[in-house]
Amino acid sequence: MKGKIIFLTIACTILFGGGNLFSSSSQTTTFYPIKTDQILHNPLMGWAPPADGGPYSQPHRLVYANLTWKELEPKEGQYAFEEIEKKYKFKDWADHGVKVILRIVMDYPREESHTDIPRWLYYKMNKDGKWYHNNYGQGFSPNYSNQLLIAAHQKLLVAMGRQYNDDPRIAFIQLGSLGHWGEWHTDVSLPFPLTGVSDQYVHHYLQAFPDKHLLMRRPHQIAKDYHLGLFNDMFGDPEHTQDYIDWFTNGYAFWLNQERHPSMPNFWMTSPSGGEFVGQDRMGLSYFKDSIFPNSLKYAKQTHISWLGPNAPVEYPVGGTLQKNLNEFLKTIGYRFRIISETHLKQLKRGSVMDISMTWENSGIAPFYYPWDLEFSLENKQGELVIRSQVKEDIQNWLPGTGNVVHQLQLPSNLPKGEYTLCIAILDPQTGEPAIKFAMEGNRGDLRYRLGAIKIE
Repeated sequence: MKGKIIFLTIACTILFGGGNLFSSSSQTTTFYPIKTDQILHNPLMGWAPPADGGPYSQPHRLVYANLTWKELEPKEGQYAFEEIEKKYKFKDWADHGVKVILRIVMDYPREESHTDIPRWLYYKMNKDGKWYHNNYGQGFSPNYSNQLLIAAHQKLLVAMGRQYNDDPRIAFIQLGSLGHWGEWHTDVSLPFPLTGVSDQYVHHYLQAFPDKHLLMRRPHQIAKDYHLGLFNDMFGDPEHTQDYIDWFTNGYAFWLNQERHPSMPNFWMTSPSGGEFVGQDRMGLSYFKDSIFPNSLKYAKQTHISWLGPNAPVEYPVGGTLQKNLNEFLKTIGYRFRIISETHLKQLKRGSVMDISMTWENSGIAPFYYPWDLEFSLENKQGELVIRSQVKEDIQNWLPGTGNVVHQLQLPSNLPKGEYTLCIAILDPQTGEPAIKFAMEGNRGDLRYRLGAIKIE
């Protein structure tokens, strides 16, 4: 079909060239990029394995770091950021285009008895809390209502915010702090604070990280009020995943203190949905077996997840028998952009304005959560970019489905006559360069994608 011209009764032509479809009227041309089925491995989505491990077999663009307060602030007022960044390999991951998800933990159950708050704080608050030894493991559950603990937590978060709120290496912040593993629950034998106390901890995060997306373990009124994301650390398990869906769909009564919390059915439209595969199944591989995988895919769609980790199948050998299902899962979660069509005039005079009309599609299950810029550019016959123009378009609003973009590209008055190709890209604000792959053909090699041609008179 390449190069063939078909004449239609509406006096326009459709051409197939280089695998792409064009249609044109007497004055305009419309370009239809060819859709691809590739795995894109784009920023801020996919697997999020432990940051202190690796390298991993499966590609990923995120890593996950559980930071205990004890390692963050070994001495009061002295923060071990340099040691933390070295342990969790911040620089190495950044060099490979991988961003970090952070969670602060005060109580991480382990086989041995220990504390995850600093020893200086343990004694300063007069050992206020309970030592436990249960099915989860052993550790110390601090009294979260202790005013010295709350004040020290606020100081810690102020320091964390100064260090990482503007750090482009950090993708998201999970609200940790409270409960076993920072998951906002304890064993039923241990007390858990009411929202009058727990909301104080949330406000510490809100004040420290105004420019990062925050995620909570379950819906809370404060999460709803401030449009926070949610995460499910029991993803894949039918009972627990259905509980999580029911919580954000219908609201729930918290089993430890019987407080009622609201539904947040549309939280994923503005803030991320994440989590990890339930820990008893190493790497979550059982959820990719053919007999179980349809349910895993269904849960992903129902929860609109963008990423899963640290328990994720990143150590699975590439090309194994489960690889097909892993690939299908990755092509489903998060965002997946392509351009359906793009229309402009066939030819223009230099110094004039090029009107661009474009229809996009997000075939994923979630949007992109940061305001990265859209760019249109013109490429000459030599492959050089002669114009770059950033568009006032908020791609955070590219929800699953389709939408339109209209843009006016000002052509320089000294632009040489000739034929040009319109290109599109999404720019990482950290570098000012294209950073997101589209699910379509036409990549120049720099993540700018070629659209239709135009002749400049």
